[in-house]
Amino acid sequence: MTKRIWTKPQPLPGFKDSRSPLPQRLGITPVVADILRQRGIEAEEEILEFLRPSLLNLNSPFAFREMAKAIERLEQARAQEEKILIYGDYDVDGVTSTALLYKVLTDLGFKAVAYIPSRMDEGYGLHKDAITKALQANVKVMITVDCGITAVEEVEYARSQGIDIILTDHHEPPDSLPQAYAILNPKVQDSGYPFRELAGVGVAFKLAQALLERLEEGKSGAYAVLEILDLAALGTIADLVPLTHENRTIVAYGLRQMENTIHLGLRTLLEECGLWGKPLKAGQIAFMVAPRINAAGRMDSARAGLELLLTGHEERAVELARFLSRENALRQDTEKEIFAEAVEILEKAPIPRVIVLSGKNWHHGVIGIVASRLVERYYRPVFLIAEEEEMGKGSARGIGGYHVLDELKAQAELLEKFGGHSQAAGFSLKLETIPLLREALNQAALHLPEEMFYERIRVDQCVPLEVLDASLLHDLEHLAPFGFGNPSPVLAGRDYPLYLADTVGKDHAHLKCMFGPQGEWEGIAFRKGEELANILGSATVDVAFGLDWNTFRGVQSIQLMIKDIQPQASWQEDHDRSLAGQEIALGEEEVAAGGPYPQEVEIMDWRSKNREEWSKTLESRGDSIAFWDFTGISPQEPDADHQAPWAVIIGVPPSWQRVADIIRQVRNSGGQGVILAESQIDPLVLKERTGYLAREDLVQMYRVLYDLAIKNNPFTWVAEEIPLWQAQAGLKIFEELNLFRCLRYSSDTIHIEWIPAQKKLDLEGALRFRGAKSRWEEAMAFKEEYCTMPWPEFKKRLGRY
Repeated sequence: MTKRIWTKPQPLPGFKDSRSPLPQRLGITPVVADILRQRGIEAEEEILEFLRPSLLNLNSPFAFREMAKAIERLEQARAQEEKILIYGDYDVDGVTSTALLYKVLTDLGFKAVAYIPSRMDEGYGLHKDAITKALQANVKVMITVDCGITAVEEVEYARSQGIDIILTDHHEPPDSLPQAYAILNPKVQDSGYPFRELAGVGVAFKLAQALLERLEEGKSGAYAVLEILDLAALGTIADLVPLTHENRTIVAYGLRQMENTIHLGLRTLLEECGLWGKPLKAGQIAFMVAPRINAAGRMDSARAGLELLLTGHEERAVELARFLSRENALRQDTEKEIFAEAVEILEKAPIPRVIVLSGKNWHHGVIGIVASRLVERYYRPVFLIAEEEEMGKGSARGIGGYHVLDELKAQAELLEKFGGHSQAAGFSLKLETIPLLREALNQAALHLPEEMFYERIRVDQCVPLEVLDASLLHDLEHLAPFGFGNPSPVLAGRDYPLYLADTVGKDHAHLKCMFGPQGEWEGIAFRKGEELANILGSATVDVAFGLDWNTFRGVQSIQLMIKDIQPQASWQEDHDRSLAGQEIALGEEEVAAGGPYPQEVEIMDWRSKNREEWSKTLESRGDSIAFWDFTGISPQEPDADHQAPWAVIIGVPPSWQRVADIIRQVRNSGGQGVILAESQIDPLVLKERTGYLAREDLVQMYRVLYDLAIKNNPFTWVAEEIPLWQAQAGLKIFEELNLFRCLRYSSDTIHIEWIPAQKKLDLEGALRFRGAKSRWEEAMAFKEEYCTMPWPEFKKRLGRY
């Protein structure tokens, strides 16, 4: 049985402090605020962007260094009516990437065709045979999606034959890159793109976004961006990339778009899954929709999934959706058979540190899923290999701290081909080298600490049983969409009364529990039926779980989704949390120093002096000076290596804490003192700093947008009459109130859809407005104190920090 350790977060200052106004100001509970902080989301603007993602926060596609080059080549292809081949991959990420680009290219008038290789006959990646067929079809440009970054020889072959390849991928690049016409991969060094974790479909989406920005023809290019977000969300969810930053925006908006999708095939598939007409969650897409598209590529050819996403014929869509469901059922049966065989082999001997198994009749399209299930059961890195004639095709899955791609690289001489990510990879090898790979991987794992093979369950909050109710679940749902990188919160409780425990389901695979004196709380642990023996006879148990809704006969109640259940759990402080312990050293240093700064650091009050007065005084002293300038939107600070005996603070810093930090920094570097000079700031600068727009500003902006919307909706707004920051801040508030939807923007041009209001709306209901207003009021109050407070009181106030 897998050894499990529960890690609990270290106490963090801030949100749990009853004096902290932040949760109340943002309209969130301390529980939600604390979970956000444990996940490294602490600043108010970060929290707002997380809870209220906006399309305005999507990065420009032209941040890719080679995007402009790629677009220019595609523009040339359209002008010369050259044929373009979109070359995809057979998983959901690859299929959605292919469908998305095909739809956009054909809508914009390109001569485009789509091709996905067969997993059985061709395997992953770009192949010379496919390039030869493209040559015969007179293809001049190929766009790879979700593949190609390791295809050095294949790209060179295409180039020698006169085909330009635009390579879009998100896999880890090799040391030597293919000589493609253009490479769009955020993981490539110097790619220029600020976010590394896009899925393959995310990169394809950025190419489509750039095309639609450059070529606004036919239907509104801006509106088309919104129309393809559901495809981008589907592939992003399925590929297990972190649902943070830009991915979170893509998925949040994509799920909304999916609920009203214009893509017939996607709608039909949602109907087949029983999801059409319902609010959608990322988990439903991951476990119900994506596996059906994946099944076609795993069992035979992914082309059925691609055809479904592209078809415009209802009868064909229904036929394909049902076919994918049958393929998925077949995949599930095959998976169960391979899993059972693997478990039987493993449990005849001690479980090795690294599991390497092979089988003659194993379907190589399914072994990746089986590998994931074996990791779940044994918490070991797993390398499964399907034996096919003289070659084996493998899938690897990792555990925390074990990088499967790096381990494969270290054994490259035993492999024919490999590629992938840190936690999932594919490879091929000759059958006779399988024992050598098994031995090499296990030998390499001998130096790893024993604790690496203990599954760690990260607990977000410890809660008593009586607080588990619908209100708490509603609060936690503010953190959705959930997925890799933003998991559903894990709660934990000690000594929960165990009222009932039994196995349920086919083969007694699942564990059902009732908690509380009368069994008031129900829990389910999927695939953990074997845990029953561990807790039988226990009056109380420790439980780690998530919360979800359970609907039975039309009645909705909460249910504990059990991650682990033990008579007494093993706990450990979590030192990996992003903020844990950061302030401890500073606190000890301050105590040792007897305050925030020692008395020998001189602080001079020149707040009332103008620039001419204090600059002349400083010149006459001849001392070296470091300037902190807080007169503008962003602070201008000296370089870290600039050492000067005196520091001058100009303007109004953002807080007392910032002033104290500067004084402390001067002291720690051996400086003599700090001069507070010219404490003035333009209120308009403070407005921009805090992102605050007054009610009258928003009313005026709404009228401008409304006048444009009634003439043409969606519409384009060139924000010339107000600063761009005001336009973006106002639109984010309007988005939150569901008055307008920002489709995209470039430079000062914003593409917007008006949503007629169903009822009168209150600005105070928008978190962004309420938060900005509060920040503005605090900033103005601090400005008044900082500029006018008498010096004795000023020093006393500063001493608190």
